[in-house]
Amino acid sequence: MAQTQKQKVDLSTVTQTLGRMDLMAVAVGQIIGAGVMTMSIKALGMTGRSVNISFVIAAIFTIFGAFPAIFASSVLRMRGGLYTQAVVFVGEKFGGFYTVTQILAKLSMAMYAVGLVDYLVALIPAWQPHHKMITFVVMTIFFILNFFGTEYMAKVQSFMFYLLVAALLMFCFFGLPKVQWSGYFGNELFGHPLMSNGVVGLFEAASYLTFATGGATVILSFSADAKDPAKDFPFVIIVSTVGVALLYAGLASCIGGIMPPEEVIASGTLGPIAKAIMPSWAYYFFMICGAGFALGTTLNSSIASALKPFVSACEDGWFPAWVGQLHPKTQVAWVLLIMFYVVNVPAVLFGLPVDQLGKWVLVIGNVTNFFISLGVIRLPKLFPEAWAKSPFHVSDGVLTLMLGGTAFTILMQAYLNLRGLAMSIVLINVATCIFAIIYTSLRWKSGAVNIKKSYEVLL
Repeated sequence: MAQTQKQKVDLSTVTQTLGRMDLMAVAVGQIIGAGVMTMSIKALGMTGRSVNISFVIAAIFTIFGAFPAIFASSVLRMRGGLYTQAVVFVGEKFGGFYTVTQILAKLSMAMYAVGLVDYLVALIPAWQPHHKMITFVVMTIFFILNFFGTEYMAKVQSFMFYLLVAALLMFCFFGLPKVQWSGYFGNELFGHPLMSNGVVGLFEAASYLTFATGGATVILSFSADAKDPAKDFPFVIIVSTVGVALLYAGLASCIGGIMPPEEVIASGTLGPIAKAIMPSWAYYFFMICGAGFALGTTLNSSIASALKPFVSACEDGWFPAWVGQLHPKTQVAWVLLIMFYVVNVPAVLFGLPVDQLGKWVLVIGNVTNFFISLGVIRLPKLFPEAWAKSPFHVSDGVLTLMLGGTAFTILMQAYLNLRGLAMSIVLINVATCIFAIIYTSLRWKSGAVNIKKSYEVLL
């Protein structure tokens, strides 16, 4: 298909401006968001006080799930992020399938905007009647921010990141001494058992919370912008995931051990706990810089990270080239940015439930991640010299064992996710997969697809 100069798409021309701390801010900002601020409340209802144990289990699931990204990013600069990873290690058609399924996943942007405004409304109750309009305005501001380019987005992200971590540490500082530890791990505190729905509920909550502890691999979408992805990506993925998991363990203990669970669940936010344990100045700091910036950083990085994989897919012809064109000054895929904005507006204005938006992306993610995990086992065969030099090099047998463990963990998550899904959500996932298969097949047969090399070997 001929391309005009206006429609030209080329990620190899993107300026590499992001260093390790920029990537750390993106990764931590992506992880800390809906998970502890919104989804933790839902998980409390699923498993009770054992929500802190569920977070630890979820973190273990997440680390297993990150193995493919760690190994692959230590060898390759994948300009299209997870799309490139899917093409290289699974197959060209699968890359198209993966990208199409991600269209629905981008509704999670609306989830973060809704959650952010939930906390603003808790802080200023007079805004409650205007919740949807405020959410619309907040989401619009973040989309406009991302129009000005990755470097500018990263500066704002870093600013929010430092204040966010300070606010969450402050929550633990004031909250942990007030946790009723003497009865926490028994079956008497607040008249509820430790695990309100048994071991199955514990693992179901853990599977649900992988959406909370996961997110560090989002930095793969910034491979075209990163200065040194081979060294920085594995480091950032590991450190951010483990660090946030430890922080979550403390936060979750406060969520389950200070107030009766029914009161926390009824509020839908951490606001009542924060108000009970903090002096007023700390409470306002937490609500703005903790709760607000947690969801703000996740919304910001979700918007930015959504673009590069789709741009790479446009380069290959899965979508018309004009969809992925980059703005000549900001190097931002402005057409895609507008499209994602338009897709998320109805989710905000129609008030779709936050927990449903989160579940819409879980099963689809499990399916694609399962195949990608198995595909990365081919790394030694595809890039033998670079893999031999990788600081994360392991024997072929160990690599197969680790990535096989990743695939098994993903299957277990998928099973647990399906158990807790309403039939309507399951059907949405199935319909999306069917649509992706049909679209991919038709686009491939049309001759419009021409897969280009979207990676560079780094070692």
